[in-house]
Amino acid sequence: MVGLLLVGHGSHLNGDSSAPVYAHAATLRARGWFAEVREAFWKEEPSLRTIWDTMASPVVVVVPIFISQGYFTEEVLPRELGLVGPAPSVTERWGRTVIYCPPVGTHPAMTEMILRRAEEIAGLDAAAARQAALVIVGHGTERNQNSAAVIWRVTREAAARGVFGTVRAGFLDQEPAIGAVLAELDHPEVVLVPFFVAEGWHTQETIPDDLGLRRPAEGRVTQRGRQRIHYAAPVGTFPEVADLVLERVREAGIPLPA
Repeated sequence: MVGLLLVGHGSHLNGDSSAPVYAHAATLRARGWFAEVREAFWKEEPSLRTIWDTMASPVVVVVPIFISQGYFTEEVLPRELGLVGPAPSVTERWGRTVIYCPPVGTHPAMTEMILRRAEEIAGLDAAAARQAALVIVGHGTERNQNSAAVIWRVTREAAARGVFGTVRAGFLDQEPAIGAVLAELDHPEVVLVPFFVAEGWHTQETIPDDLGLRRPAEGRVTQRGRQRIHYAAPVGTFPEVADLVLERVREAGIPLPA
């Protein structure tokens, strides 16, 4: 059987950073479709450089639990894991075959997942959703355009579906700023979906505090005049991400049960 390795960023300062990786790994391990399912991180243990010492499978599929294709997935992860290059790639080394996949965040099914979860979180039926606005919140950076590219793509695709009356993107560290985007919306219902992997300082404090919303620990709905703002959990925490991992494995040519 094939082994599966989920890799994440991790953090020495924020224990929640690795929680989604462990949760998705547990879900996939319970399916019993892989010889082993392991987790490894850039900034915490188990580390990327030592994970191969703990795995016995002759074929291992590596799936990054990252939002975008960029510096970490194209340079840091391949280097630390000793791979031949960025995804998609195949490395023959240490007596095993390592298949390196693109990150889950760039999978085409991410758009439908966000739309479905946004409707559920806000409790909106189809008619109410068409009167509401969806805002996809990203970190963004002027230093790496790939960071925002997937968010712009998902925003365009979500708008084209016509599920929500308005779909916008807003960022923390580049234009358009999330505060300015939210200020322009006068819809009675607004759903904010953070395009982040895990709960952390930005999702728990920076975003809600800057926007005048309740922090997640206090509740995920803020009533502001006639407008109700629903603040979703980060996309990386959605249980459906485990299904996106399986799709990446199938794309790598590994047969799995339907």
